[in-house]
Amino acid sequence: LARHILLLAIFFDEDLGPRECTEIFLEVYGNTMLRKQTSAYVHTKVEDLVSFLTNGTGVLAGLIDVASLKFKERDAIEKVFKTWLEDVDCDMPAWREKRMRTYFEDRYDYRKNLIDWDYSMSVKDWAEIIHSKLFLWWRQDGTAFEIRDAKLPQPNRSLASYAEGKEKGCSKLKRGFWGDIVQSPYWSLGVHADEPRLFKKRSMQHQKTCQHVAEFNIYGMLHEIATGERFKMPDSDDEIYGRSFWSGLSHADTSEKIEEIAEEESQSDRLDTLGSVGGRKKKEPPAGFKIHLLQLEDISQLYNKKKYANLFDLMLVSNQSTHSLKPELSSLLRPRAAIVCEGADFMLNLSKDDRAAFNTRLVELGAEVGCTHDEEKKKEYKLFNDKQMPYYFLTFDRAAANPIMEAAAARRAEREKALEAEGKKAPTDASLEQTLSDSKTDDRPTEEQVKASVSEEAPEEDGTVMLTGKDRKSVV
Repeated sequence: LARHILLLAIFFDEDLGPRECTEIFLEVYGNTMLRKQTSAYVHTKVEDLVSFLTNGTGVLAGLIDVASLKFKERDAIEKVFKTWLEDVDCDMPAWREKRMRTYFEDRYDYRKNLIDWDYSMSVKDWAEIIHSKLFLWWRQDGTAFEIRDAKLPQPNRSLASYAEGKEKGCSKLKRGFWGDIVQSPYWSLGVHADEPRLFKKRSMQHQKTCQHVAEFNIYGMLHEIATGERFKMPDSDDEIYGRSFWSGLSHADTSEKIEEIAEEESQSDRLDTLGSVGGRKKKEPPAGFKIHLLQLEDISQLYNKKKYANLFDLMLVSNQSTHSLKPELSSLLRPRAAIVCEGADFMLNLSKDDRAAFNTRLVELGAEVGCTHDEEKKKEYKLFNDKQMPYYFLTFDRAAANPIMEAAAARRAEREKALEAEGKKAPTDASLEQTLSDSKTDDRPTEEQVKASVSEEAPEEDGTVMLTGKDRKSVV
């Protein structure tokens, strides 16, 4: 929750011009390391965020409602804010390397080849706008968005958090980096935009990258929320307003890095307007729009609370939370509602068969809630290359829900009975962890095949021989 609040505070910061706001937002959102001025900015925001949380003051007071948070939960969020101060130790490179070593295990020294395999066999087919070099650099060092070749010497403390673990047999909270090291931040902002020119090709190569798409999306949202007008890319083939935020592919290839943005350039950013008649306007959320923060271990904590009964018109369920699709969930929905679930279509941790099994199970669990899968709605949402987005639209109508739930329960009982007769264990939910634990397939080459190819080809350090290892153990 603390990080969500920070990103909203950056987005609605009136002291930031749209260019500067776009840069800082994407940098904090996707990079494990920050520029000095960005780290200093986050440091100065801590006091404002604490004041908002405790006194209800600041730009976020009219946007975010924290009344549903208990005082101890607010205190916990405040403590997280204070860990973002620059005098707090944060060894992000070491933490991320430890995560990488744990993930790759004995294949760590061949991680570059494994990353190339993930890209060539999956990512390239799904969204080629994600350039291979950008994907490789992010997977290796955590830099997703490059700001004009600037140095990134400071850790992104907002990505540091605590996770439960054990040390010498005792439970303990361990501080470290527990974020994504597999998928990349590009999927949320960098693979889709309502501007076809961002996806133009020349000589079979994209002229832009996912970084430009993400830049356009954030800048466009800032523009629309401040002016009420849809942002249109200039007719020229230059970047937004004639200047590129990122070189796109210069990372780690330049001998010199820019230490700081020139003062006059920064000032130019701050004076930039949002292109509306009358100049720049105030960034304000739509009237009547409010975000209510809740901190739950499980959504079942809401089932017996009257104020949440029959409340929600729409629910968004990530693929990490699909285990929440249970019959009791219908008690939170209005008589006519919808649930949008994220499938496993673009999950690199899963094989093709596992993804299909996960998505099938997702629809089955939706039926147990009393929902029907709207396949025609799913076909409406596509990427630039006509690949369907991993969204599953479940429609709920309380008047027709009982027969759907009864039929789904009967099918579930039949499956469990058949599996029991075969001596197999029935799946408990559609979580990614469950899918991984049940997985018996792997699309990657076997270790024997890799060893044979290594001995035959004797690749150099930058070769593209792919290695596989032992069974996958966790989702990152």
